[in-house]
Amino acid sequence: MFVITFYSYKGGVGRTMSLVNVASELSQRGRKVLVIDFDLEAPGIPSFRQFSSSESRVGIVDYVSQYIETSVAPDVKDFIVEAQLDIHAESVPIWVLPAGRRDQHYGMKLSSIDWQDLYLTRSGYLLFEDLKQQIADDARGFDYVLIDSRTGHTDVGGICTRQLADAITFMFFPNKQNISGLKTIVDEIRSDRHVDAKRTSMFFCPSNVPDLDDEDGILKSMLDEASRELGYDEPAATIRHYNSMSLVDQKIFVIDRPKTKLAAEYRRLTEALMGSNIEDREGVILYLQKMISGFRGRARRGAKGSTVGSFTLNEITAELGRINSKHRHDGEICWLMAALYHDLGDLANEMEALSGAIKAGFNMQKAHLRRAFTLLSQSRHDEAKADLLNVLHSPDTVPTDLRSAIEALKSLDSNWIGLIEGSPFLEQLAPEDVGIISDALQSDARAVPLASRLLERAYREADNSAGPHGPLHSNLVLSLISSGQFQKAVETIGTKRAQVLLGADIRDVFNYAMAEWGQDGTAPVDLFERVLALAKMPLDEDANFYQCLALASAVTGDTDLALNFLNMARDKTQQGAIFSCWTYLSRRRTEMLSDLDAMEAAFKSGPILPPVIDRNTQVHTPH
Repeated sequence: MFVITFYSYKGGVGRTMSLVNVASELSQRGRKVLVIDFDLEAPGIPSFRQFSSSESRVGIVDYVSQYIETSVAPDVKDFIVEAQLDIHAESVPIWVLPAGRRDQHYGMKLSSIDWQDLYLTRSGYLLFEDLKQQIADDARGFDYVLIDSRTGHTDVGGICTRQLADAITFMFFPNKQNISGLKTIVDEIRSDRHVDAKRTSMFFCPSNVPDLDDEDGILKSMLDEASRELGYDEPAATIRHYNSMSLVDQKIFVIDRPKTKLAAEYRRLTEALMGSNIEDREGVILYLQKMISGFRGRARRGAKGSTVGSFTLNEITAELGRINSKHRHDGEICWLMAALYHDLGDLANEMEALSGAIKAGFNMQKAHLRRAFTLLSQSRHDEAKADLLNVLHSPDTVPTDLRSAIEALKSLDSNWIGLIEGSPFLEQLAPEDVGIISDALQSDARAVPLASRLLERAYREADNSAGPHGPLHSNLVLSLISSGQFQKAVETIGTKRAQVLLGADIRDVFNYAMAEWGQDGTAPVDLFERVLALAKMPLDEDANFYQCLALASAVTGDTDLALNFLNMARDKTQQGAIFSCWTYLSRRRTEMLSDLDAMEAAFKSGPILPPVIDRNTQVHTPH
């Protein structure tokens, strides 16, 4: 059971309206909700049609009066009224503990209660502790108790905010009167040791905010002042003024008008409050997602410091410990905790949370992969390898994760190709996913035959409606040349030599030239001249493009132009995978620069023999 008090220093801010909408939204989400009307001087809950029957029923005033008369705490079940919400053509129960029976005796009963005397001489504190415990023990199993507290600086307000609440929602209109009055209350609550011991959460919600152009920055100035004076970073939600007769008619917007902006604002407030309830699984997930988003937002902004929003890192760590104690067997929560621990740099707890996700069967392959990378960062290679093999051998692994596992495995085992060939997933890859994996294989000449085999199968099975020059076609041609299957590469390009010389696709012309070179052992000058002719235009291309032009220029005898293109390729070489036409392999930046240096040496001293030709002097037998 989680108790949330709604409090405002002044009236007219829509406090009761907000409470009713939050209560109704929680009910829609399957929570059992009890509403307590503690605004005893001006009860507002019965003004809503759904709760109107509670006006004639006994409530808080009668409960306290009976206790004063008998010195025995009454049974709270006798004071709780069941109401109904009409949600999606169904009646959903919601319960109310009213202010009291509004008859001719109500005012006299209320005025006869001396709240100070109740606490000083009649054990009033214990009375309300017993009330809270009775509600917690109620067989209906209330998930949330929402208290509508009286405005101002009152004894009743203290009961609602300091004693009963697990969380407080402060509603206020952003003007100086509301802010300064509320600041006094907030400071008193924050300095209360009882509140601090309970770790009471505090939420701030500007309400009835004008929805107008703020040309002079007046509203922004007041909202900034509220944030500064009341000590919060961001509001739980902002409830804007809404012009509608539905407000006059006391409609519950999240039920009756769920698509309005106002309903969305109430839902935002609901989710913020749920996020402070460690017992609510959905609330915990919302809290973790908010923290992860906050950390990543800080990283994008380059922010430094030991806070995220209004939370210190120590507070976040403590909250994660509490969440873990309650939800350590929940896979999704473990997965989110692992992400947050990763952002905190807490590798030990990240590992534990990932293990929890794996044990619970949530996002297992992603969790294995993430745990493998964490283990690698700690040089725990054998354990990392075990996780990577789990990813490789699972039919549930998505292609991008399989590629990441392959890339990581390369650094751990020289026999990585043999290990991945045993993955059942490779042969089950959809044609559109094969390219993702082939890129990883194309970095090692020993793995290229496997890449070409996968690409050939994918090419046969693919829908080639996109035309012959789609990614699969291009990747297949590259892998065939790289693995020495030159004749098959020529056939895959699918155009007669004479047509290639007249063609306009520079990629096909260049690859045809390289395949013919591999077949015949002689560089076809006329094809490379055609490559240069097609490239004679101002282009802003990548390093591979200028590398290809450098090779074509060198073959046709223009060494100076070739060296110029090599320098352009160097300037374009960046981090990440880059395809090299010198080796016909996917290269990292340092490897690409090394290839360019080797090309320069060959151009200057000769002979020009690209490694892709040299290593494939014998015709390979196709798989």
